Amino acid sequence: MKLAEAYDMKGKEREEDDIDLSNDQWLEENYFDLVQKYPRLWIAVIDQQVICDAGTKSAAEAKAKKIAGDQEFSVYFIEPTVLQM
Repeated sequence: MKLAEAYDMKGKEREEDDIDLSNDQWLEENYFDLVQKYPRLWIAVIDQQVICDAGTKSAAEAKAKKIAGDQEFSVYFIEPTVLQM
């Protein structure tokens, strides 16, 4: 299962690199906290920090592109846990 979709500056999907894998690991390690803060939301992450969230993937990507500038970002959907349902 692919945890994130990584995008370049032009919004085109690209292969995951070490930065993406680092964000993936951070996501796994912090997932409980992220579920509490961002359930059922899309988040964009740069350098293991959430830079924005949105209700749709396209909205999260659009916000992230404005914030990220030339930096690459990863996009994740935060699935709610059974405990939250």
